[in-house]
Amino acid sequence: MRAVVFDWDLTLWDSWGIHLRLMENTAAELGVEIPSLEEVAAEFHRPFRQHLLWFFGSRPDAEDELDRIVRIYLSQYDGLVALRNYLFPGVASLLGALKRRGIRIGVLSDKLPEFGHAELRRSGLSGLVEYADFKTDARPYKPAPDGLHTVLDGLGGVEPEDAMYVGDGPQDVACARSVGAASGAALWSTIDREATLGEAPTYRLHRPHQVLAAIAEADGSDGADPWVRHLPWPWRPDADNPQDDQDLPTSGTIDTYHEPEPLQSRYWPMAARWGGRTEELAQLPSEANPIAPLSLRNSQSLS
Repeated sequence: MRAVVFDWDLTLWDSWGIHLRLMENTAAELGVEIPSLEEVAAEFHRPFRQHLLWFFGSRPDAEDELDRIVRIYLSQYDGLVALRNYLFPGVASLLGALKRRGIRIGVLSDKLPEFGHAELRRSGLSGLVEYADFKTDARPYKPAPDGLHTVLDGLGGVEPEDAMYVGDGPQDVACARSVGAASGAALWSTIDREATLGEAPTYRLHRPHQVLAAIAEADGSDGADPWVRHLPWPWRPDADNPQDDQDLPTSGTIDTYHEPEPLQSRYWPMAARWGGRTEELAQLPSEANPIAPLSLRNSQSLS
């Protein structure tokens, strides 16, 4: 496998808490009822502008109201984004490991480019991502294949069969399939798990670093690739561990596809039906997004 392309929101960048806070603020400014977490999640599949119109327009096609709604929604965006780095734990070290192994890295997102590129720079990943394509009027929304073809061309003409697209939604899995690429379901963050798995992704990825194991399996190493590492613990979720990609030989077989028990809500708020995310915005990075320990290896091989 020569390239991995990632979705941005809710795959690399945890924008869910920001979105909920901005939805609450928009509802308050407009004097309407604040939508529930479940309602926002149920309509999260809609393109951004249609998503806002669904909740705050007098009718779903009220385009004349959209500019004001978007302006209110974005009025607190800069302040919230500046609070901390919203990368999911493990993302930065994952991309660093891919880069060291010569895997080309791209981003394909339906986010507006003025926000997507700014967040990419703020995240510190811009030096690792070779090509990023955020949504413009000229490109259709996913799952149309246009954007993924553009990114693969931008990565030096990588063939789809040599690439994997990793994303949190069913449209991401379908997009990968439309071009003939492998797909990875980002189950550490997906809002609609059933719909995403219903698209039959090539790989079920419960943590970011399982991307490495998926690549090893795709390249025919049968789980024995020495650079797919068992993560050492304890590991602080606010800082990438520099020892998580050691190049030492390893014994035992890596078990990539063992289905773990669902995370308890105290480890990951998304597990409690997306509850508690807005409260994280008031926390320091060292306090936010604690996660349960991860091992990519079969527990029997560690004994």
